[in-house]
Amino acid sequence: MRAPEATTSIREPAGRRSVPSLLAGYWTFGQFWGVWVIVVFEFQRLHGLSDAGIGLSYTLLSTVAIVVMLVVAPRLRGLSLSITVPLALGAMAAATIALAALPSSTIWVGFALAGVGNGLVDVYLNVAGQRVESTIRRPVLQWMHATYALGGVTGAIAAGVILSAGVDFHIALMYAATMLAIATVWTGASVPRGRSASGDGSLLSISALFRYPALVVPAVVVLASFLIEGSMDAWAGLYLRDQLGASATVAAMVFVAFAASMFVGRLFAGRVLYGVGRRTTIVVAGVGSLIGGMIAVAANDPLVVGLGFLVLGFTLSAAGPAAFGLAGVETDDPTAAITAVTTVGYTGFVWSPPLLGWVAQTVSLRAAMGVMVVATLGIIGGGLLAPHEVDD
Repeated sequence: MRAPEATTSIREPAGRRSVPSLLAGYWTFGQFWGVWVIVVFEFQRLHGLSDAGIGLSYTLLSTVAIVVMLVVAPRLRGLSLSITVPLALGAMAAATIALAALPSSTIWVGFALAGVGNGLVDVYLNVAGQRVESTIRRPVLQWMHATYALGGVTGAIAAGVILSAGVDFHIALMYAATMLAIATVWTGASVPRGRSASGDGSLLSISALFRYPALVVPAVVVLASFLIEGSMDAWAGLYLRDQLGASATVAAMVFVAFAASMFVGRLFAGRVLYGVGRRTTIVVAGVGSLIGGMIAVAANDPLVVGLGFLVLGFTLSAAGPAAFGLAGVETDDPTAAITAVTTVGYTGFVWSPPLLGWVAQTVSLRAAMGVMVVATLGIIGGGLLAPHEVDD
């Protein structure tokens, strides 16, 4: 007997049942990056990668992610979400195992696989979250992105504990892979069977940027926000351990300060700041990020750096959601607009790693982190250019 065709609708009871697994999925995704930011110090030295070399590896990862978002993901949109969501998490699990197991000569394969996983996760877990959110009328996407930050906290703590106990860093990566594998199985069993997308695939299109020039402003804000957050995931651990001489435990504690403030900010800061309107929210987020970033870059004491990261994380957490909200009201096709803006944001992950790697190699890791501070000006500028009439 032929199975009935999947539809894009998701029944409310099924949607509610899938929320815990979606949150767990995004938590394990964030946890991978929380583990990575601590173990990359050992990883880089084991494989003989210079700062410029690790920057190029991040560029490969981000380039593959963008190709997957623009080329591969649209071709999978007819599949059930119960397939595409676990496929995304399974790809991240495979990438994590590859990064832990491959020799130096083929380690680029691990970064490429991580690009596949990142691209699929950022498309299909968000698609699933949006579908469930529209059905149960709860802020599922906000919860998901908060659990990503929470994953950064738990991942950094786990990696710090493992390294402090004298255990090889590969065990931390395998821990992250195991959690991703569990989430893969869970989402496969619980995510409803609605199709990932229908129609012409506008969900995954960047054409909205050409149809609506006003999207340039939120796109700049998201680009700057992604660059800063991505810089923290990739370079904060090296900065603390190499430039400042912090131990794995101290580096984990300092990064936890950043990730925890992002988590709290995504749960609460948006509600507080959105009362003054999206434009003001973006400006305040940019100024706060500038202050926090300057403290982190200027300080030599890891604990003072942690204070700067606290300010940076809490204020930065509001910039992206406010920019996405701004993009949604600037067009008559909010989904296409938000996806286009997200794609622009991802380009920052392509060109910033080689730039930061070159700066770190030729000047210092402190100078590379200074690029992050400069990026906060993009958030401030975008907020100042945003129209006043979007304020609530």
